[in-house]
Amino acid sequence: MSLRLAVTFASCVLLAGQSAVAASALVNPGFEAADPLAVWKTWIYHDGKAPVVRLDTQEAKAGRQSLLVEATDPADVVLGQVAARDSTDTGGTIHVQTPEGATLARGPSPFGTSPWKEIQTAFRVPADGRAKIVLFFVGYGKGTGKVWFDDLRLERADGSGPETVRIFNEHLTRLPIDAKQGGQFIEPLCHLIPSLLAQQVANTSFEDDPPWKVAFKREIDRPHRPWYPDGAVHLASYAFDTNQPFNGRRSLRIELPAAHARAGISQDGFHLKAGLAYRLRLHLRSAGDVAVRATLHGGGGLAAEPVSLGKAGAAWQAAEATLCATRSLENSTLTLDFEGPGTLWLDRVCLIGEDAVLGLWRPDAVQAIRELRPGAIRFGGSALETYEWDRCLGSWDERAPFEQTYWGGIEENFVGVEEFVQLCRVVGAEPLICLRWSGKQPADAAAEVESFNGSAETPWGRRRAQNGHAESYGVKYWQIGNEVGGTAYDDSVRAFAEAMRRADTSIKMLSSFPSADTLKAGGGYLDYLCPHHYGCTDLLAMADNFAFLEDQIARFAGGKAVRIAVTEWNTTAGDWNLARATLQTLGNALSCARYHNLMHRHADAVQIAIRSNLIDSFGSGVILTGPGWLYCAPTYYAQQLYARAAGTHPLRILRHANTANLAFPWNLEEPDLSATRSADGRTLRVYGVNSTATEQTVQTRLAGFSEMVMSGAVQVLRDSEASPTAEVLNSRDDP
Repeated sequence: MSLRLAVTFASCVLLAGQSAVAASALVNPGFEAADPLAVWKTWIYHDGKAPVVRLDTQEAKAGRQSLLVEATDPADVVLGQVAARDSTDTGGTIHVQTPEGATLARGPSPFGTSPWKEIQTAFRVPADGRAKIVLFFVGYGKGTGKVWFDDLRLERADGSGPETVRIFNEHLTRLPIDAKQGGQFIEPLCHLIPSLLAQQVANTSFEDDPPWKVAFKREIDRPHRPWYPDGAVHLASYAFDTNQPFNGRRSLRIELPAAHARAGISQDGFHLKAGLAYRLRLHLRSAGDVAVRATLHGGGGLAAEPVSLGKAGAAWQAAEATLCATRSLENSTLTLDFEGPGTLWLDRVCLIGEDAVLGLWRPDAVQAIRELRPGAIRFGGSALETYEWDRCLGSWDERAPFEQTYWGGIEENFVGVEEFVQLCRVVGAEPLICLRWSGKQPADAAAEVESFNGSAETPWGRRRAQNGHAESYGVKYWQIGNEVGGTAYDDSVRAFAEAMRRADTSIKMLSSFPSADTLKAGGGYLDYLCPHHYGCTDLLAMADNFAFLEDQIARFAGGKAVRIAVTEWNTTAGDWNLARATLQTLGNALSCARYHNLMHRHADAVQIAIRSNLIDSFGSGVILTGPGWLYCAPTYYAQQLYARAAGTHPLRILRHANTANLAFPWNLEEPDLSATRSADGRTLRVYGVNSTATEQTVQTRLAGFSEMVMSGAVQVLRDSEASPTAEVLNSRDDP
């Protein structure tokens, strides 16, 4: 096979605050330099003899020579360079990727023998003005033959004059936009769940806490709040004791042989509100006549009157006390100590303010979730494929912390699936439970469904009732596995679904990663196909996947109303360390808004979409918390605006762009528009996403509306300081 390509990259569309890259930003674009790879970095994937990359003076579209890639054995070859800002114009990019490799735009891939062809690719310049210009030898790992590249150009494309947009009083979809398109996501992942909790003690059971396996700002990701010896430490001895701990693998033992001396342990980092009572609960035992005391202090004095926890005996016993904060402190200290002589063992310590929602959750976090109006919240994620849900039931005293085998670290086990469902009910969201597939059988999945939805007469329903909740939770949405797929998975789906439906015939069944065989293999039991869309800035790729899934539904659903649930999505997932801060930017909010507009256009198919993640989670959370404070990322406010579209119908829009000699693809239109009308016909909403640095003037005409517009309001998500970049972020001190 041979293919000749003339590659011309044109038609820049701009992202907040940047102008287009000048043509001079590309180095050696016509391959006239003696060394063709002086600037172009090469990635080669081959099976057999390595491909050849060289200059060809016999075939040239412009100048003296072109670049030739030739493979005799199956291969893929990629060449790229990063285009950056020059001294006069700013912006940059092209296929086009970020320097980290995320796709921004893709040109067509013509196959077969052909003469020189010009390929035009429109793209939007990233806000940092840098992008990787990529030339592909395309073969999907199996390509052979020759490809020539020559005459690359970057040209700016400008619109001239206002655009006219007609909004028709015609439903674009049969079904309205569902509130669950604004769904959110939590999982047992490092500090994610603790970020939501009013429980303030770190390392409640004195367990060994392995390192986390991922990082954002590694130096501060993990709050450093150790227990440390306090008091007459020169007289006492401290050790972790693995002999008969209360729960978990070990307890803390303190030996104090001296009479009348006091020794114990302390932990810093407690946030206190004046006038609020805090409930302390812990477990202890002793050798000797030991009386235990608890104190909250800091800022040069007591923060609450010390309380006695009584005398400990030889057997483990629970002890509780209430400490009333006399003043507000951002960083106070909890001290547990006793007077010698004697030996004290401590285990499972927690401290929770009386304002905690359901006795567990931070009230400010609950309020922020409620105001986000997520529609649905998913309990899932990679951790679920090693998660044992039935070890996270019952009282907190009886639950042992466990190591996170996937993400690293310890999960304190205050939140199981039952607490998650209770949180969803409080904030008015539907719970979506992803259950474990790896290493499990259909009967295991059925037991979990029965635990939440079975009557109190069923075995698992009886256990739920014994734990204090006799009524069924009625959880509707159940997903079989997280990010698993392939033949073994597809072959198992029907058996899992049949067993789960025997536990509750009313539930809705969601797939994991859908292949071309998943829906067929489901035997009519599946209600949703569930992709994960990381990289949603590539709207064409997301639209292609929706089209694939819609085709699967049309072909294999057999008339059943199967829909799409995107059970995880964001602009990126795998960018760890500092690159992950992009998820906190205004630019990320704009990209997520465009994805919401795309989902509006596919409202007939896409009912559920779960953005990853809800809180903290190494920079991807839209809610961020610390001791006593909370603020939200720009994407939170974008999704809050889109939540208002729930129950409305998308409308047909006709655009007349005034851009000379260029037909913009829909995914690059500026502004990106979606219009919806409420079910009662009284409210028209127009969503416009402008990713450029300049104001976009749009002349709007309403077509087919019999009513007059009586009033209106405008809400704008933008940088409060009008910075000429979309890379701005919120912070605790500038929220």
